[in-house]
Amino acid sequence: MPLSQAALNEIATAELRISPLALLEMKLLQEIGRLNASPDFWLAILQRDFGVRLCTLPFHRVIEASYGETWTRDPFDRILVAQAKAAGGKLISKDRRILDHFPDAIW
Repeated sequence: MPLSQAALNEIATAELRISPLALLEMKLLQEIGRLNASPDFWLAILQRDFGVRLCTLPFHRVIEASYGETWTRDPFDRILVAQAKAAGGKLISKDRRILDHFPDAIW
């Protein structure tokens, strides 16, 4: 599924951040063969091509924000949404549950 125009606009105009948790999720996907390269490889490409930087919100703030995300038991989804909310940002995701529960999610 290709990115929407809204997502492309966000990528072109926003200050882009990636959650360190997304890197862990990428590592797990690499371990089971769903990604063919390391998170560091992908992060370097995102940094080089799109200016993406790691989100540096304190972890305890992100976890506290995640307490209200009771719509899911998936810790990755819960924390990624909470981090975007705590940062006052949007989240680019194709995950249908995230799109249904986080109004600032874009795909």
